Amino acid sequence: MKKPHTVQEVAVWDTYVNKQDGSVMHFDIIVPAHIQDQEKIFEFGEQYVKQKGELAVNIDVTHCQFCHVETITKDIADAISKQGYYILEMEDIPGKLSPNPTRRDLALYLKAHFEKYRFTNFSGVSSEEIQRLILIEEELMNKTKH
Repeated sequence: MKKPHTVQEVAVWDTYVNKQDGSVMHFDIIVPAHIQDQEKIFEFGEQYVKQKGELAVNIDVTHCQFCHVETITKDIADAISKQGYYILEMEDIPGKLSPNPTRRDLALYLKAHFEKYRFTNFSGVSSEEIQRLILIEEELMNKTKH
């Protein structure tokens, strides 16, 4: 009997999807490193979103981007062997900021709700600067609505 192939290295695809309630789902799509077909990877993400009960969504490069390659645990390898991919749930980012958000909350909110910041590294950026960017983006968004 042939032993199943064990995945050692995987590609991690950082993914954000807008939910019906205005919040944003953040998760990683983890696939064997040799899978590079973006359409297939986006399909895995769409399957996951549908399993979570969200409306049909088209995942594209503004929602999902290759992040890095890493070695995985046995549990993740087993899941990939069974279904071809693994989803690592991250945060569910609210549609509105809390009254006293942490720096992390601010960065996640900015990444989740404003696509141009989606894959930005905010290391070394102060809370005040991130909050300033949010205010600018919200003002721009409000102007385009009117």
